Amino acid sequence: MEDFFKELIVVYKTHVRVKQIKKKAIENFSLFYSSFMDEHKDPKQNKDKYLQLKRIGLQYILNNQDLIYSEINR
Repeated sequence: MEDFFKELIVVYKTHVRVKQIKKKAIENFSLFYSSFMDEHKDPKQNKDKYLQLKRIGLQYILNNQDLIYSEINR
């Protein structure tokens, strides 16, 4: 999961070039992650499974805010 988020941060950094305070940066990255998951979901996939994956990712972001913030501002 850590590798997935490192790659996602690289994609995120190509779109956002402004440094932000931690709270705002994590909020914006969470919104980016949610929109990324919505854009790349398979319509044939079970909706419960999709929501579970999205929830797990958002929980990972919440639990690792310091790590994600430092990666974004690198």
